[in-house]
Amino acid sequence: MTSLAQAAEETIPLVPLIMVVLTMLGGALVLVLMGVYGAQRKLKPNDFFGVRTKFTRSSDAAWYAVHEACARWSILGGIAFLPAAILTPLLSDPNGQIVAILVPTTVGTALLLVGSWRGHKVARRRLAREASGRP
Repeated sequence: MTSLAQAAEETIPLVPLIMVVLTMLGGALVLVLMGVYGAQRKLKPNDFFGVRTKFTRSSDAAWYAVHEACARWSILGGIAFLPAAILTPLLSDPNGQIVAILVPTTVGTALLLVGSWRGHKVARRRLAREASGRP
């Protein structure tokens, strides 16, 4: 069995490293596509892809308004994941590899959470304004 001290001195083995890189690249691609399609209002309501909350499921108008408002945040979140895919295989220090994975993942997740919250806020205001007949 490998001791904890020995494990801390080893970089991520090749197969798990490839899986991490592909996961980060795939996640980045999905988030960027969600942002692009959301901005163009081409992301149809579904059960698998997008911001799925009680509000976004309440109507098609809510779905499209939230995704349009969240588009930039989703694209930024996707871009934030890219350093993990690029830096992790280049680093030979195991602690550096961990940081290269955790920091971009944390930043990307924070951007998505903030963007979803702000997108909901903007969409609710926009839909309320439209319902009242104000421009």
